[in-house]
Amino acid sequence: MADQTGAQQLFDLWKKQVEEGTRAWLKMAGQGQSPDPQAFWRPFMDQGMQAWSKVMTQGQPSPDLMAQWKQFLDQWIAAWSKVLEQAMGTENFAQAMGKQLEGFLNQAGPAKKAAEQHIEATLAGLGVPSRSQVVGIAKHIIALEEKIDAVDDRIDTMLKRLEELTAAVRKDRA
Repeated sequence: MADQTGAQQLFDLWKKQVEEGTRAWLKMAGQGQSPDPQAFWRPFMDQGMQAWSKVMTQGQPSPDLMAQWKQFLDQWIAAWSKVLEQAMGTENFAQAMGKQLEGFLNQAGPAKKAAEQHIEATLAGLGVPSRSQVVGIAKHIIALEEKIDAVDDRIDTMLKRLEELTAAVRKDRA
């Protein structure tokens, strides 16, 4: 029974910390402040780890303790899912994600261009055509095929017209 009481105290302690952290996080997200993840998570993790290490140093964990730990984790995941769902639905969160994505794209664009230039130079040095060169050749081939099809259609039209004229001349001679 002592293990169950200790486990329940641990569970209650973590549950309280999750609720307090949730309120603090929502408060920061609602005010448009940029939350500091370390300041947010550190008290939660430190207190929980201290309590957990205290329980673990008291001896071998009982099956009941492990079952309660699993129950706690399940509830913890459900609570955080709900909190994060609410927070992610705010305008402030959308703006923060937009700024982060914009920053990423601003960084990634020049890096991608530099990588492409490096690859082009390497392939040219090896005498291997680059992707852009192969694509360019493919575009030229497609354009030539379209022109050939157009010429073929014109030849067919001219042959048909020539056959009509030939038939008309034969008809007049007869």
